[in-house]
Amino acid sequence: MPAMETLRLGSPFDYENLVTLVMIGDAPPPEQRDEQLRPFYHMMLKRYLSETGGGAFVLFTSYQMLKRCASDLTAWLSERRMPLFVQGEGISRSEMIRRFKQQPNGVLFGTDSFWQGVDVPGQALRNVIITKLPFAVPTQPVIEAKVERIKDRGGNPFGEYQLPSAILKFKQGFGRLVRTQTDSGLVVVFDPRIHSKSYGKQFIDALPKCKIRMDRASSKQETYF
Repeated sequence: MPAMETLRLGSPFDYENLVTLVMIGDAPPPEQRDEQLRPFYHMMLKRYLSETGGGAFVLFTSYQMLKRCASDLTAWLSERRMPLFVQGEGISRSEMIRRFKQQPNGVLFGTDSFWQGVDVPGQALRNVIITKLPFAVPTQPVIEAKVERIKDRGGNPFGEYQLPSAILKFKQGFGRLVRTQTDSGLVVVFDPRIHSKSYGKQFIDALPKCKIRMDRASSKQETYF
């Protein structure tokens, strides 16, 4: 076999100056029921949507939570002239994106299909909020079958499949923010597992090097590191 030459090129985007990854130091554990998490989500959504004046994708892993948050925040967003676009309200994904791009301060609530394959260059999108790390639901038939196959051969389903799949999808969600060399903004992660679990570092390490800010839900304290 002839020798092969490879070349690894860095990203053309200056993430260190373009993107700030925001984590919430005292966020509640995601295992809580939706009704327990809703007050936290509402408070944090209002905080970070206000910080950027809209221009945001809010990415959910639960369609039920998406609908509840959309219902609860509709009036608040309307008062602040932030048009809300909600997945599942009879508008195609492409049409939602087209309308979102036309608004300087729009807010889009989306689930699975909006984590990837969506391109919004420019300042129409300057804030990506990730409510939970995107681990697949283990009881879904396809996921359950893959997990069982790994177990049957003595493997570790979490380390071999569930964690890498979640990291890949997380990177795709993060990647919605910067599509050109002049794009910039925040990627906010509500899920505390990104900093509280040993595997959380793998999510951070999978991203391009960027500024990292640790906030607290109980105050407006911000720490960069």
